[in-house]
Amino acid sequence: MNKYPNPMAVYRDANEKRRAYHAACAAGRTAWDFHGREYSLRDVKIDDVEYIAGAWRVQNKFTDTIQLVRGKEFVLCERLDRAEKNLFEFYRALVVGVNCYGRFVHPALSRIVAKYETDDETLWAYGATIEQARAFLGISLYDKYMNLIHAHACKNKIKGLQK
Repeated sequence: MNKYPNPMAVYRDANEKRRAYHAACAAGRTAWDFHGREYSLRDVKIDDVEYIAGAWRVQNKFTDTIQLVRGKEFVLCERLDRAEKNLFEFYRALVVGVNCYGRFVHPALSRIVAKYETDDETLWAYGATIEQARAFLGISLYDKYMNLIHAHACKNKIKGLQK
């Protein structure tokens, strides 16, 4: 089974899918792959197909590891050789798309992903350029640590407001 199930699949419950699959096999149904080839459903393993939009569809094999960055799926490629005083790491990454045949990456849809590891968690951001990824990660850091920043950077101002 794909480690990333297709979110478009009709059957989310494994038992429900198994019943529908066996009924479709018994009825002589077919499945289609991404290239438009037709297969007897009996010749396709249950873990290799999903029922989507009224048809059984052979799912692409997707073996890459997905990194979720601010709600968007990416496959990280190479780490960029860039050292900055902010300790951010940068990666070239491919956007992951999903269609009725499963997940895929398109080489033309590359982005830059920025990563920052704290003691508590790892923060991620992305952009079309290193500058955008850095800026979005900086905004995330500010949002996360705003109280610490204000307590340190504005302590005299805060004291003045409290008088």
